[in-house]
Amino acid sequence: MRQLTAPIYFYCDPREGVPEGNKLQHCLVCLAEGFRELGIPFFSNVNYWQESPEQRYLIRHNPDITPNDCSVVILSNNWYTVNLPLPRNLFHPSRKYLTVYIDTEDGDRTYIDRPEFKQFDFILRNHFNKHFHYGDNFYPWPFGLTYRILRELEQVPNFQDRNKHLLINYRHWQTNTHSVRQMTGSQVIPHLAKILPIYNYIDSEKPVDDYNYHHWKQSGGRHYPSYYERLKNSAACAAFGGFFIPTWFKHPGSFASRIGKRVFTELKLKSNTAVQWDSWRFWESLAAGCVTLHIDFEKYGFALPTMPKNWQHYIGIDLDNVQEAVDRIAAQPEILEEIGTAGRRWALEHYSPVPMAIAFLKTIGYHDLQCASTSNNGQGSLKSSRTTSGLSTQN
Repeated sequence: MRQLTAPIYFYCDPREGVPEGNKLQHCLVCLAEGFRELGIPFFSNVNYWQESPEQRYLIRHNPDITPNDCSVVILSNNWYTVNLPLPRNLFHPSRKYLTVYIDTEDGDRTYIDRPEFKQFDFILRNHFNKHFHYGDNFYPWPFGLTYRILRELEQVPNFQDRNKHLLINYRHWQTNTHSVRQMTGSQVIPHLAKILPIYNYIDSEKPVDDYNYHHWKQSGGRHYPSYYERLKNSAACAAFGGFFIPTWFKHPGSFASRIGKRVFTELKLKSNTAVQWDSWRFWESLAAGCVTLHIDFEKYGFALPTMPKNWQHYIGIDLDNVQEAVDRIAAQPEILEEIGTAGRRWALEHYSPVPMAIAFLKTIGYHDLQCASTSNNGQGSLKSSRTTSGLSTQN
């Protein structure tokens, strides 16, 4: 069991002169917000993320603190996505810090053939599928929820007051190549439409007030207050996504696996394995208290640190037996309120910033947070107290 005795260091995207949204590092923001609530100090190579236009940066640079002064060093896939060279001496032999890579890559590249990915102590992978072998240092990790999202969803209406429709608001619905989305669009949505009216709406008007426009820019055009209002006022939301892939490939980043994914997509084939399945919409709809629809996590191999239960926290469709799910919803309409309420409670309990930060520390071996206080210029000190987001888990 390790003891956290020094701060945490973030290597944030250091590029200058590019739009803020191109440098979005959602998972780093979620962790930093959780560390702040826990009183765990953290620093970075550059300043990153303002929670409002007037506030200081959440993740801040201090020239007096280097990775060698810290217990953990974290960086995200931004470095590889835009072909930035890794920070110098990241893996130097006398280092005392753990290295953690947050792999939020949308595609199926897992970098298993690049030698440096065997050097990271931990790689926390979004879109993790238990049917694959990524590498011994890979662990499942979610997008999760930041306070930017949770502030929009802090107060939600009673389920009885919601519009009894299924919200579909994929940003690229007409041109999207997600084979899971294509297949559910033709094989699931028409059946659901018989019992839940479909509400198609894509938000595209950027906010005009300073606060929301600021987050619209920072998030790469993903922040729409009107979208969150639609979630809160909908009974259910479609969050289908991902690509079916042949089951006989065990390394999703291999050339053969990528070709197999393309063939499956073009021929509209399905399997019991899908990649790129996780998304903000899945977490946002859960937190909004509307019923989240996806394909069945267990059947299709999806993995998270804490798994949701089908028909308790979300509705997971078995594409080999779509009618069974439709019939169950039709026969038990009251189950939607139960799932929406339980799904919101589950998401806030496990995947808001504080529980995410605690899960992160446990994953990398820090189960005991009792340690000495360390100055962090107002960013907190190391302690074991746990706070909550203050958000209601009830509809």
